[in-house]
Amino acid sequence: MVRTLVGVTVGALWLATLCVAVSAQNAGSGGWKIPPNAAEEKNPFPTNDALLAAGKKVFTNKCVRCHGPLGKGDGPDAESDHKDDMDLTRADQAAKNPDGVVFYKVWNGRSSPRMPNFEDQLSKEQTWAVVAYVQTLRRKS
Repeated sequence: MVRTLVGVTVGALWLATLCVAVSAQNAGSGGWKIPPNAAEEKNPFPTNDALLAAGKKVFTNKCVRCHGPLGKGDGPDAESDHKDDMDLTRADQAAKNPDGVVFYKVWNGRSSPRMPNFEDQLSKEQTWAVVAYVQTLRRKS
């Protein structure tokens, strides 16, 4: 009985420690599930007219409803309280959103502010295509 209680207690402490570690890893990430090396990850596909056209098609089909046709965060399903976060044209956000980070934001999504995950809806190639297209929407600073 004592051995079982000790085992359960140790297991519970281990689980609690794991939860705290995961929370700390994602703290400051705004709820995004972004791997530590994502900022260095580059789009594996060459940016060309075909990739941008494919990305624009994905953006039109999957992203416009929230981000709007020009990526300004003004789509019909946009959360008005988070328009600035949803505005993909902001040049001041470019440094925080290199290709790999944008890929994982699209791939994994987050719950608040709402961003659906597209892991089950898009291939990695489609996701990288939309990343390439979205990066063209940024205003130059």
